[in-house]
This record gives sequence, structure tokens and C-alpha cells, in this order.
Amino acid sequence: MMNKKAVTLLEILISSIILAITIGGLVSVFLTGKQFTAHTRSRMAGGELGKAFLDPLQMDVRADKWSEKCLGGNSSACPTQLHDSSQDITYHSNYTISPVAGTDLRRVKLDINWNEK
Repeated sequence: MMNKKAVTLLEILISSIILAITIGGLVSVFLTGKQFTAHTRSRMAGGELGKAFLDPLQMDVRADKWSEKCLGGNSSACPTQLHDSSQDITYHSNYTISPVAGTDLRRVKLDINWNEK
């Protein structure tokens, strides 16, 4: 009777395949997490930049000076794009001004768009 304690080539191949599938799955999870983090960072930066787009306009909010392009009379106070050099993303803004029905108020909507890598 011979007692075989050696590892066969078939066992090594099967364990290598199982290891490769496990490592491939872990790499996929990490790459997806990295992409999700980058997207979330861009969304947070967009929100902060929305504040940066609107902050210069606080001192110039007069309805008699509003135009279709900007809230105030000073067009240089209305940035239309900002560039984030840390992520190499350019954010573009677009203002939409519409009247509120039944009042003399106006509603301002600010859209911020960007392209992710």
C-alpha cells in the first residue's frame, strides 16, 4: 500500500482557478468603489460650486436688474464656468429665471453640469 501525500497537478490547477476568481472579484469591487467615490466627490463639488456661483449675486439681488442671463446687472458677477484642477473637471452653470404664478416674484433655477472621466 502506497500512501499518496503529494499534491497533484489537477489540484494545483483547481486551487489556482479558485484563487484567480476570488482575486478578480475583489479587484472588481475595489474598482467599482473607486468610481463611485469619484462620482460622489464630483457631485459634492458641484453642490459647493453652486454656492460659489450664487454667492457673488447675494449683494445684487434686485428684481429690476434681473436679466435672462444673470440675476444682477453686473454680468461679470455671474460666472458661467469654474474649473477644478485637482480633478481636471470644468463645471458649467446655466440660470433659468421664470415668474411665479399669481405673484410678482421670480423663481431662479441654477443647473450645474460637468463631464466625468
